[in-house]
Amino acid sequence: MRETVKALNTTFSAPSVSCPLPDELCATIESFLERYDNIDDHDSQRFHEDLHTLYQRHVAGSPEKHGAFLAVLRLVRPAVTGEARLTTWWNLAVKPTIDGIGHKRQEIEDAREFLQSILVYDAEADKDGEHARLSSLFTKRVLDAYLARTNVPSSPEDTISPENEFVSSELESVLVTFGRKMPKVTI
Repeated sequence: MRETVKALNTTFSAPSVSCPLPDELCATIESFLERYDNIDDHDSQRFHEDLHTLYQRHVAGSPEKHGAFLAVLRLVRPAVTGEARLTTWWNLAVKPTIDGIGHKRQEIEDAREFLQSILVYDAEADKDGEHARLSSLFTKRVLDAYLARTNVPSSPEDTISPENEFVSSELESVLVTFGRKMPKVTI
């Protein structure tokens, strides 16, 4: 874990970060995920804290690094578990990307893939129901964001802003993709 955090810090402390991510960084992340295949809560918390510190120090104030960070977040998603940790990343990086405008297509795709990794789960492998609970929670969050953007005009003079139309379309796409992959799930 230490070498992955070090590689991420080295990458994001630079003035700019290339996107797509450097191959060496992707290989380091893959190796980390192989070692921590079934990461426990303690290690996930440690990794989350290191990632959060990196985000606050190198990404939060540098919008040009946001896209690369979302790519990292998508890749390390198997190591980020638990409602509190996932909610942190929803609030800091994912929701602002899929519920906003001005982001590059790849940033939106990375945020959507991160979100789909929470929404879609293997029901047979979900023995304790935790994945189903998280899926339901985040589906509700996406649905709430979607409904907030889809105001039905009450008169012919009312119009839907282009921003709301674009964002609601993106959010709808997330929900439709989830629905296609897990059609029998109810929220």
